[in-house]
Amino acid sequence: MIHAPASFMAATSIHHPPRGRVREVLIPSLAKRIRPIAARAGVRWAVALLLASAVIGIGGCKRNPQPAQPASSDAAMPHGVAVHPAPPASLHVAAERPQKSELPETKVLDKDTVPDALKRGNEALQAKLFDNGPDSALAQFRSVIQLEPDNQAARSGMDMVYMALLGRAQAKLLAGDVADAQRAVDRLQQMAPNDPAVAALAPRLAKAWKVDGLLARASKLEVGGHPIPPEQPNAAAVYLQALAVDPDSSLAEARLEAIENRYIAPAVGAAEAGRFPEADRLIALAARVRQNSQPLQDATARIVALRQRRASELRAQADAALATGDADRAEALLPEIDRAAPLSDEAVDLRKRIDLTRSYGVLRPRQSFTDGLDSGGRAPEMIVIPIGSFRMGSTAAETGHDPSEEPVRTIAFKRGFALSLSEVTVAQFGQFISATHYQTDAKKSGSSLIYDETKGKLDPRNGVTWRDDSAGNKALPEQPVIHVSWNDAAAYAAWIARESGHAYRLPTEAEFEYALRAGSEGTYPWGNGSPHKSAANVTGSDDISPGGRRWGNAFANYGDGFWGPAPVMHFRANAFGVYDIDGNVSEWVADCWHESYRRAPADASAWMNPGCPKHVARGASWASSPEQARSAYRQPADSNQSNARIGFRLLREL
Repeated sequence: MIHAPASFMAATSIHHPPRGRVREVLIPSLAKRIRPIAARAGVRWAVALLLASAVIGIGGCKRNPQPAQPASSDAAMPHGVAVHPAPPASLHVAAERPQKSELPETKVLDKDTVPDALKRGNEALQAKLFDNGPDSALAQFRSVIQLEPDNQAARSGMDMVYMALLGRAQAKLLAGDVADAQRAVDRLQQMAPNDPAVAALAPRLAKAWKVDGLLARASKLEVGGHPIPPEQPNAAAVYLQALAVDPDSSLAEARLEAIENRYIAPAVGAAEAGRFPEADRLIALAARVRQNSQPLQDATARIVALRQRRASELRAQADAALATGDADRAEALLPEIDRAAPLSDEAVDLRKRIDLTRSYGVLRPRQSFTDGLDSGGRAPEMIVIPIGSFRMGSTAAETGHDPSEEPVRTIAFKRGFALSLSEVTVAQFGQFISATHYQTDAKKSGSSLIYDETKGKLDPRNGVTWRDDSAGNKALPEQPVIHVSWNDAAAYAAWIARESGHAYRLPTEAEFEYALRAGSEGTYPWGNGSPHKSAANVTGSDDISPGGRRWGNAFANYGDGFWGPAPVMHFRANAFGVYDIDGNVSEWVADCWHESYRRAPADASAWMNPGCPKHVARGASWASSPEQARSAYRQPADSNQSNARIGFRLLREL
């Protein structure tokens, strides 16, 4: 028996390099030992290294072959068709354990035939004819050693054969070729039965036989249509058993990836086509193979990225629709967005913005804005009123209640609207007069009602128009315009609508009271009792006229510093952001006057009668008594009447 030298045996001790490291681990070890052996054998060491490389398959034996990738197109995997993994290209059949062969027969040599035998042995080495048959390297070198036991060339040749067989055993085990690995190990055991390197191959070989049997069983299950759970038994589970026995089994790994990919590839394809429910279904099937495999994680991440990208594209389309106020178009995209990104924060936010657009168009609650006018300048600044509901009117239990304020009814607003921040000013109304040369009712009649301090009441005065204040003097530009009739206010609103291209008008009674209350339910816009310090321009016991007069019926212990209209926005805004709606001047609204709310519209629309002679004025003025400052208070006025206490503000529909 030929025994490999101890130094060689140590260099080639059995190890199991990680997948893909055969070249880096095995060959440097072999190269280190080939050089002295080749020198003794009389061959170039590089030739010997090439020989060993060829034996163990460097450059030709792939440790982890990749399975063929199935097509992922829609044609390969039609929508709605059940997916089943393709069986292996050929059924893996369990290898049969080979019978041990005897050592090749030797020849009887003499000294003259030894050189020729050594030559044939080296030629057999180069031809990779190592150990089988009378022409093998093993047979030639053994024949020489039988004659010359100390022949170093023959012993080196035997070492080369041993090294080649050891390399073959290693390579065949790595490749899963268990039968060939067994043949190599059998021969090594014949050559060196006590060698630790050979002994170390035995448990690996036993493991390989077990894995080979599992692979054959799994292959039959695949072909039989039992690839994954809940089928019991199933191919995936058996392949996983094989990997549990040998984590480096490339065949088991390749088949698991092949089964996974038959679900993963069409899943990614479905996601790329936007069919995300189908992609989810297929990924769930792939997860039955291996829940945490790298291919599954990569595919899941890819599908998540595709979902996010599609959802972003759809949200951008929805955003563009909402920017133009097209809530219907945005809402039509919601189901597809939900399929791409179900229950996402962005989808929830989009739903909210669709609802806001339905209520407010392209604007938002409490947002202020101005519209440009075709003739130059801008319309009064507006603010968006939040939608909601309120109880309109008052009951008999309220102090100061008037029967015209009942029956109380609930008014709900599903569509927002915008009110001018303040009453229309003298300067703003003057812009209208300059552009249109409109003549107000006061101008046409030649007079309007002013506050006559000497009489303590409203009294007509000739020549008073919109340019004047409550006493008939020149008004400041920033004061609210007064001495305008309902007709004048409606004409101004119609002009702003034409100039801006938007639906401007006078507010209805319901819209005015809703904005006046601004969520409050008390008797007054500010609650109950006297207003807080400088809350609004209303009558107070502490107010004093320029002539030293005091109000006979006023809020106790209150004074705002004005006797007459104050400049607009002098007092604080209410909860909706509207100024002066709770005082300063009363304001015209769109509705005709009716003695009560019986048969009034159930919604917030104006209650109109063609040609009605009287309209409604709402809200307190600088001269209103406490009863007249109540949120529910309403008063009639002739449509062509003007006086020092009534102005108006605008509403714009959204």
